[in-house]
Amino acid sequence: MRKLILKVLGSEIVRNILYSPFLDYHQWALLRFVKREAKKIANNSEIIDIGAGELKYKKYFMHCKYTSNDLCIGDKEWYFDDIDIKSTAYQIPVPSESFDYILCTQVLEHLDFPDKAFAEFNRILKKGGKLLLTAPLGQGEHQIPYDYFRYTKYGLKKIGERNNFLLKYIEPQGGIFINLQYILWQSKNIFLPFMNIKIIAYVYYIFFLPFKFVSGIIFIILDQFDRKKDYTNNYNCVYEKNS
Repeated sequence: MRKLILKVLGSEIVRNILYSPFLDYHQWALLRFVKREAKKIANNSEIIDIGAGELKYKKYFMHCKYTSNDLCIGDKEWYFDDIDIKSTAYQIPVPSESFDYILCTQVLEHLDFPDKAFAEFNRILKKGGKLLLTAPLGQGEHQIPYDYFRYTKYGLKKIGERNNFLLKYIEPQGGIFINLQYILWQSKNIFLPFMNIKIIAYVYYIFFLPFKFVSGIIFIILDQFDRKKDYTNNYNCVYEKNS
């Protein structure tokens, strides 16, 4: 839905507005994490984006040697022709210790053998290399039937430890009120008929944009009272491969 609007209006300013924390906290938080970590990476570092999809984050790694990987079975509307390596995350056809960094956003829940994927991440990452990963705790099922797991911060720490990774940093993407807003807006498909018809979905999105913006402000304010953040929608993680 947002992709069509962005193609019509064609503006980075518009993208920043639509991916603001008040309209789409989830996408905003993902983008903020990726952009922040990308700035820390030295020029000409080798990075592979596992589950890269439509290469939405590629432009933030132009100072790196960027390689994309995907099995190319995700969203049916996605364009996969520009993927560099088409393979599973369990057996990526590259030599061991090929990369300084791995980027893996919103992929882990779609892997039926996550430990096997982490073992492969360990194989292809150089010693001391970093894995930049995001994974959901509170999202609904998506990309069905390729959706298998949800992850607590304790599970994310353990899966790293089992595969020779140290979890250096973990950050929740908001708390219970951010998650509540996400669930409430997802409920539109229950109460509004014909949401699978694109033109109706576009009209709905544009009409309710001001209401979503105002509710976003309210829920972000309320979320400041949630100190524990244990009902988060998503986690941002930085792992380091043990030497």
